[in-house]
Amino acid sequence: MTHDSRYASRQCKSQKVLAILQDFAGDEIGQFLTLDVGCASGGITFNLAPFVDRMVGIDPDQPAVKQAFRSNEFPNLKFTIASGSQIPFSSESFDLLICAQVYEHVDNQAGLASEVWRVLRPGGVCFFSGPNRLAVIEEHYWLPFLSWLPRSLANVYMRIFHRGANYDAYPLTYWQIRGLWRSFTIIDYTIQLLRYPENFASQEKLRRYGWIRKLPLGILRVLTPLFPNYNWILVKNRYVLLINSFHHS
Repeated sequence: MTHDSRYASRQCKSQKVLAILQDFAGDEIGQFLTLDVGCASGGITFNLAPFVDRMVGIDPDQPAVKQAFRSNEFPNLKFTIASGSQIPFSSESFDLLICAQVYEHVDNQAGLASEVWRVLRPGGVCFFSGPNRLAVIEEHYWLPFLSWLPRSLANVYMRIFHRGANYDAYPLTYWQIRGLWRSFTIIDYTIQLLRYPENFASQEKLRRYGWIRKLPLGILRVLTPLFPNYNWILVKNRYVLLINSFHHS
């Protein structure tokens, strides 16, 4: 992927994330203290910073974070080198987290989910997107059925097609992803995105899936575990907090 195509891809993702957040929370996001987990060189972070009150981007990739730091022109934005499974901020610090296409690159996925819960304030929200292991085409390396294979065979597959020495992503199935975020209330925007891409700045990306819009809603819901990627809003529900407190008292 060229630099220009990567930039265009991040622009599209940023617009999609912003559209979903605005649909869910409206103008309230302008008051949010926001954390972008796995920000890399800041492609999405920079595009969201003007729409929130304050923003922090974290990533364990030191060269990427240093590049983001050098490129930063926003007074309400800062970057820190850190892992999503060890977020260096106190509990209940943020109103909004962005966790976009990150979970599949994290070894300690349960730790990531736990940290997202910990640093979100009660009633806070997390935008989550991530791939399904059952996707026919693996979108990191564009090899069919790559994520279906046992790790040892996936590594061999990668080498045969000169995509690298090892398969370094860890996508989960739909039900495993739901289990990962089970502490949250999950609001699934995936079907809305597929049926109304123009509402979420996704027309170009989803152009080839135009036929999906014609399917009845019931069929789409049945097919949800086979979707290649998911876009969810995760809510740190106050009711869940009360239940957890009761069980631990």
